[in-house]
Amino acid sequence: MAQKLVSSFTATGQSSSFLPDGVDDLISRPFNLSIWGTFVGTVQLERSFDNGVTWLPLTALGSSLAFTAPCSETFTECEASVIYRLNCTAYTSGTINYRLSQ
Repeated sequence: MAQKLVSSFTATGQSSSFLPDGVDDLISRPFNLSIWGTFVGTVQLERSFDNGVTWLPLTALGSSLAFTAPCSETFTECEASVIYRLNCTAYTSGTINYRLSQ
């Protein structure tokens, strides 16, 4: 069973890593990202294929997914052992609460 990662940002920085449950018989496993609170800042979802040595921002059509307001999204990972984290790349004020779960 995957871990549940719940915390907050009050400055720039990175969350702990999150490892979604692996792929079972080629069936992708979705996981959830929720960000909430009253804040001015930017958070991006990143993933690593080499156990955290290299972190790559998750992209859509070549553009980084940057969250600047509360959101709740679902993502699907089709490769086992890929880890994720959140990176607060800009922070001005407030509390940025987050949850990664499966």
